[in-house]
Amino acid sequence: MPFDSPSTSDPQPDWHDLLAGYALGSLSPEEQTTLQTLLTERPELKAELLTYQEALAMVPYALEPQSPPPGLEEAIVTAANEQSQQIQPLSTQRRRPSKSIGQRWYGAAMAAAAVVLAMMGIDNYRLRQRQMTLQAELNTRQTEIQTLKKNLLAETAAKPDFENVVEILRQPNALVYSLQGTDDANTSSGSLLTLPNHSEVQLVSHNLPVLPDDKVYRLWSVATETSAPIFCGEFNNTEAGNVQWTVPDALCNATPVKVIITVDAVIDPPVPKGPAVLEGSI
Repeated sequence: MPFDSPSTSDPQPDWHDLLAGYALGSLSPEEQTTLQTLLTERPELKAELLTYQEALAMVPYALEPQSPPPGLEEAIVTAANEQSQQIQPLSTQRRRPSKSIGQRWYGAAMAAAAVVLAMMGIDNYRLRQRQMTLQAELNTRQTEIQTLKKNLLAETAAKPDFENVVEILRQPNALVYSLQGTDDANTSSGSLLTLPNHSEVQLVSHNLPVLPDDKVYRLWSVATETSAPIFCGEFNNTEAGNVQWTVPDALCNATPVKVIITVDAVIDPPVPKGPAVLEGSI
């Protein structure tokens, strides 16, 4: 905020110098005390002080590097030595303001450099923080995507394959076995669908639980009342109660009189051993 130049009656006519000296960092302790008193009495000068500091912060951006002419530094040092031998102490005191001005500009340059370095450090810190935040958000989104993919695959696997069931039922020679639960699974039921001379079978079940990883369902085909059961593959059920698999023996689709589904351990050999949970016939 700009200020009008103080009148001649201003109790501190050199307040501009005090503000500039404070921004440059070159005030003596007495001058600092005077400035603090002035700011207390005239708080509106704080805005002017901020303007000085902002202007000083822009100095490094406005300066263009210049190389001194060859021999200039040596000539200055020689001239300074000659003058110091000729000028009286009183003259030395008169030169102090010039020396103070040089110190102030040097201090201003150092202060500006410090401000620039501090600003760069703050910007770098903010960039790192922003990068960490974005990376965390990306990791979260990737985790959500993976979870959605797993859920989609699980839902797809559990979805009943009604199209395949309908396709089998459309065939005039389709074989459909009605299955009922045994004493060990009296609430279970289902239907086993297949076609003659085809190796695929389709099971649509109700209340047939999904087995743990160390257990498996096995299908057995009994050709006649006196025949030994034939192993016709193994499977685990799905939440939807719909599963399809390929039988290992062509006799499994040779219109047996009865089919049996048992529960066995995965490591058991393919011989009738486990308890029956579903039985049925055409």
